[in-house]
Amino acid sequence: MSAPQIIVEQQSQLNSPIEVDGAVYVAAQNGEIIQYKDEKQITFFHVASQPHSIKMDNKNKVFYVANMARQCIQKFCQDENNDEIIDFINEFEGMPLLGPNSLLLSPKNNMIFFTDSGPFGETAIDNCKGSLFAADLENLTCKALALYCLSFPSGICMGNDQKTIYLCETGKNRILRFVQAKAEIYHFSVYIQFQGRFGPMACAVSSTDLLYVARYEFSQVTDDGLISVYNQNGINIDNIILPQYPELTGLAFSVEKPGVLYITENSQKGKCLKLNVTPPDKKDKDKFK
Repeated sequence: MSAPQIIVEQQSQLNSPIEVDGAVYVAAQNGEIIQYKDEKQITFFHVASQPHSIKMDNKNKVFYVANMARQCIQKFCQDENNDEIIDFINEFEGMPLLGPNSLLLSPKNNMIFFTDSGPFGETAIDNCKGSLFAADLENLTCKALALYCLSFPSGICMGNDQKTIYLCETGKNRILRFVQAKAEIYHFSVYIQFQGRFGPMACAVSSTDLLYVARYEFSQVTDDGLISVYNQNGINIDNIILPQYPELTGLAFSVEKPGVLYITENSQKGKCLKLNVTPPDKKDKDKFK
């Protein structure tokens, strides 16, 4: 496997890489939404406070932003006549959000899912008050899939079946899996319990249904980053070591090139990395099926 390539580098921390129409976008803690395209980096738009995650509805040209400091989900329409950023979701049943962490957009279900963790440390294991919410984009109703019971819920991703959600519960060093058994009904349990490192911070599902998990660790503890790979039975089939990149915060696969993985990391400067991923051998992928 080749070494990762740095495609974006900032003084500010970076999170939540996504790829849309060949361009890569990342959220910077200083408020910038950065676009990288054709080997050029620009500030695509700017939001107040601290954007922590971004997703784009490419069909409708709408960006959704999880703004940690403003404690809300924001909406930005790519319209020449309207570049206003509006607060879209800022409460649940009259209670303010703690601070949204990560977004998951499901066009098939017309839903946006988001973890609500608050700032780093606010929902630690001695104060498990984090949540996972789902909002219907048509009628704007919001429901809780896990309410005030999670320890720093961070990255989330969806399986290719559009019925399975994986959630990084960083504070308890584990992955939870939510399965849609019936319409609008999800059941969840512990899917992977890790040992070692601080905790999972981001996850992504490949085109071959393998789960990639970014396992965050402080740079004071180790120099190396770690991405663990699991098959559909939750069996660890590969581990990717990233020397000098321990503080991994975001993962996303390329849409146009499924073997390319985009990674955000913040141990010194904020960086977005591009990594060509070699799929594990099929015999390993199929292990324990």
